[in-house]
Amino acid sequence: MTSYQNFWNAEIETLLQQLDAPQSLEDNIVDTLRSSKRTGIFPNQIINALRIGLSVKEGNQNMAFVASMQSGKSGTIYFLCNYVLPAIGLIKEFESILFVTSMRDTDLYDQNCRVLEREYYDCISGDMKPSVLKVMKMSDFFNHPNPHKVVNEYDVQLIVRDEDQYGSGVESSFELAFFAELRCRIPDIKLLAVSATPYDILDAQFTGATDVDVIVGVRPPEYYGISEMLEDNVIEDIPEGFRPIQAQDLDGEEIFNIHPKTEEYVNFLNTFESGLGIIRESNTSRAIELRRLLKKEYKNKCTTILIGSDIACDFSINEGIKELSDLILKRGQRVVLIIVQALTAGKDLGILKEKVRFGIEPRDKQLANGAQGITGRFCGYHGNRNFKLMASRGLLEHYAQFEQDWEIFADDEWRNNLLNNNVKGLSTHTKFVKTQVEGSFIPVEQIETWTYEQLLSEKGREALSFIDNDAYHRLLDYFESTFYNVSTKGVRFNQKGVTVRIASGYNQASNRVYKNWECNLASNFGNIFFKKNPYQYGILISNYPIDDIRNTLGFTGIKIIQSGKKEWRNQETSVQNNSMYGNNEAA
Repeated sequence: MTSYQNFWNAEIETLLQQLDAPQSLEDNIVDTLRSSKRTGIFPNQIINALRIGLSVKEGNQNMAFVASMQSGKSGTIYFLCNYVLPAIGLIKEFESILFVTSMRDTDLYDQNCRVLEREYYDCISGDMKPSVLKVMKMSDFFNHPNPHKVVNEYDVQLIVRDEDQYGSGVESSFELAFFAELRCRIPDIKLLAVSATPYDILDAQFTGATDVDVIVGVRPPEYYGISEMLEDNVIEDIPEGFRPIQAQDLDGEEIFNIHPKTEEYVNFLNTFESGLGIIRESNTSRAIELRRLLKKEYKNKCTTILIGSDIACDFSINEGIKELSDLILKRGQRVVLIIVQALTAGKDLGILKEKVRFGIEPRDKQLANGAQGITGRFCGYHGNRNFKLMASRGLLEHYAQFEQDWEIFADDEWRNNLLNNNVKGLSTHTKFVKTQVEGSFIPVEQIETWTYEQLLSEKGREALSFIDNDAYHRLLDYFESTFYNVSTKGVRFNQKGVTVRIASGYNQASNRVYKNWECNLASNFGNIFFKKNPYQYGILISNYPIDDIRNTLGFTGIKIIQSGKKEWRNQETSVQNNSMYGNNEAA
């Protein structure tokens, strides 16, 4: 077995124990994984679902599930709701879970209905059973005639909010529908935000406006994402002022020509027997002109189609994807797809990813949509490495840093670099500003440092008297190669009043354990551990061996940090979050 297989076997077993799950759940996990190609559920999704289930069981009201684009978030939610939560008694018969699609997008809604509302197989009874998930458009959630009625009608126990950064501002209907009305009437209703870029709820967690439990999705070795694309150098930085077509003024008449870079990329597509190239245009009129020019220039080499919501487009988004599949997969053609405000978060190209040859993504002013657009649609589980992307490298490099370490979005230097690259905000409602506001501060009262060898002694165990024996042995296991040599991000310590950071959960460039190791009694406990809700103890764990190249500290062991009483101080930040998770002030 590979290190990763050993890891997910051990992680699933640990999570089942922490959940005190019945044997039936373990049996259904084994049955589901045995038929992964049929069920579409894989080990990383099982682990993610169990981690979220543990968070729900612990009583958290606001949760954020952060996972890479096209990594299997829908499958995670499907398994969580139909298998995990019912098995541990948190969803009973005839109760349901509401999945709200944040964008008013019919195609995405239909896709979610197919994936999430499909029946599931229970290997214990041998029966197919109806999904407990109810998918609803945001607009229907607003007007049914009210969210309270929806929750009562379907006996909703949990609301899952897809792509959290959309429609989330204070002025949005979700703010009024959920926080201003539903939470007032049903204070214990739970919310799970699901996204690769849920920046507004993460910012609320950082500033202390709302207590949020963040669950990090597992990133399997076979996943190919933006970090890997940058590493493989398949992304070319978009030229300044680039547009797929250029305009010239000739005797008072505007004349359009195909940009040389656009020609280069289309020519690259035409070196393949079949395949897909995607270009985003900013408005329909320019897209129509680009279509005309490409058809004229390449009429015998490739097919050009335009998708979008305007009547002048060849197809709607959903119809266009179906047409692409027919032209490329069944008829072996080369196709240039021009999109206008389409193909964003949630859209899945499926097996067409194997046939992608190029993408041109001009959006570079907002981190979420710049990453989630064409580049994000190329992410996932496929073997295609022979394609080209033109996009904002600076923006995507910042997203890759977030993808590897989600807490970096609160780093002042990271934010300032984004702003200097002319990126105006993290998401629709999380904009960059510079201001002074009040914020929470949790003082550090005491710090102790212990080597790994000392932890094995009686005195070491006594220093950790605030954790039970299971947690103590779990902590020692973190120093084993079977643990630190795999992706351990998101592992939960599961000890009340204690939060941990583990070195092997971070990459070398932004290792939060080593960056915070020199903290002192003047430090903010909440910044060291990214926790504004109360924890009595925090533990920094340097679990790599001293001679391991990844151990830049030159120390193997732990640092125990005891927190004081939370207080409020003036602190500086550079984000204004107009989301429903906090108030409409700079935060």
